[in-house]
Amino acid sequence: MRQITPAICVRRVRIVGALLPLALLLPVLCLAQGSAQTDDIAKLREQIAAQQKQLDAQRQALESAQKAIDSQQKLLDRLAAAQSAPVAAPAQSAAPPPAQPAAPAAEADAKGRAFSPLAFHIGGADFTPSGFMDFSTVWRSTTIGSGVATSFASVPFGNTAAGRMDEFRSSAANSRVALTITENPTRNLTVTGYLEGDFYGNQPASLYVTSNSNTLRMRHFWVNLQQGKWEVLGGQTWTLLTPNRVGVSQVSSNVFVGLGEDSNYMPGLVWGRPGQLRVVYHPNKHWSLAASVENPEQFVTTAVTLPAFAATQVDNGSVPATPNVRPDIVAKAAYDTQVSGKALHFELAGFSRQFRISPAQDKYFDAQGVGGSFDAVLEVAKNFRLIATGFYSSGGGRFSVGLGPDIVVGPDGSISPVHSMAGVAGFEYAATPKSQLFGYYGGTYFDRNYTVVSPGNYLGFGFPGSSSANRQFQEPSFGYYYTFWKNPRFGALQIITEYAYLTRAPWYVATSTPSTAHAHMVFGSLRFTLP
Repeated sequence: MRQITPAICVRRVRIVGALLPLALLLPVLCLAQGSAQTDDIAKLREQIAAQQKQLDAQRQALESAQKAIDSQQKLLDRLAAAQSAPVAAPAQSAAPPPAQPAAPAAEADAKGRAFSPLAFHIGGADFTPSGFMDFSTVWRSTTIGSGVATSFASVPFGNTAAGRMDEFRSSAANSRVALTITENPTRNLTVTGYLEGDFYGNQPASLYVTSNSNTLRMRHFWVNLQQGKWEVLGGQTWTLLTPNRVGVSQVSSNVFVGLGEDSNYMPGLVWGRPGQLRVVYHPNKHWSLAASVENPEQFVTTAVTLPAFAATQVDNGSVPATPNVRPDIVAKAAYDTQVSGKALHFELAGFSRQFRISPAQDKYFDAQGVGGSFDAVLEVAKNFRLIATGFYSSGGGRFSVGLGPDIVVGPDGSISPVHSMAGVAGFEYAATPKSQLFGYYGGTYFDRNYTVVSPGNYLGFGFPGSSSANRQFQEPSFGYYYTFWKNPRFGALQIITEYAYLTRAPWYVATSTPSTAHAHMVFGSLRFTLP
């Protein structure tokens, strides 16, 4: 065994003494090191959290930027597609138009103007052509002889040759061409001009032999100025007595003349397209108030027997130079609202007319004609509308489909207005975006008014033996629209079908003669609408 000497012990003590402070400092150093690491970790975590917040903020900013980009892209897509959408009807009210499946929805530019691939601009004015090609056909169980448009007063009795023979006719005369011009001379003033024509003008007797040369005629030609709540219109367009679907707008899509293919419309309807000056006031979004002065005409039918001196003072359909005293005055108030989310339109209209006859030098007879109408259009379900109109007048026969006399003239020149009534009830239902159904029942009534000059000698309308004096017309009709395709750039193609049963009842029929004349009518049309 090794001997431990005092010297060795001294050296070991010295070594232990040198190492002892290190041993005592080691835990302290370890603790200090641990504390420093903890602080670093905390700082690192804070930095990570801060970076995470920055990343979240950047992500949200990127998402917002992406949404903005998507929104701008959608806007660009709409603007690109809008280059081919059709122009909205001029001066149209905000309520939805009747469902015409062929009419594509319009798009607007940044200035709120409607786009059309046919539109062009000159200066500050927008010029937009529009219209449609309409190839129409009709089959009737009797021969009325008026082409596709029905002459209601000419329905033959079944005991005549025309009443035994059916007829078929086809024509493109119902095709229409139109031009809308819109300008904003000032910030608050909008000027709209509109011209529309079809090809039912004066037709030559040999129309259907070879050339089928249908003549262009003017349907509408007007200019409308709108500023704030006021509108002023001058020109030729629908009389204010024509029932509206919305407001008092003169635009055809806002006017109710039915959806049928018969371009003479249907019994029960009150309408006209006279020259006029019209003023409209819109006090709020619900009410529209209007008044117009319209072209007058002292009208009687060929069924009215007149004293000889009056023959050139009234128009029986062939005397257009009648001595009218003053314009017809027409007024209308219309109310549009929503009932349980469904559109409601209601209106009242009335007119005043003056008639004059001069039987001799310095001798005159005058009479006043008055009348009124109501019209209601109610959307009872989505895309399903009920329609009802009514009209009563003393001296307003020329406004009613079927044409009755306004007045009769006595042997001394005295004037007596003829009473008339008319009305339509029906429905319109757009079952799908491509199809639409409609059905109406309409009727017109003209009261008799005559004077017995001597036994068997009469003046007036509806007297005994007057088989051409029509007492009433009635017609139920049903139809269907189907749109094969539509494209905002290229237009729309649709087919229209309609069935109607027309009856005519005169005031007098001879013994052993049918009491009414009637006709089954089937209409068909292939229509291409411009974009």
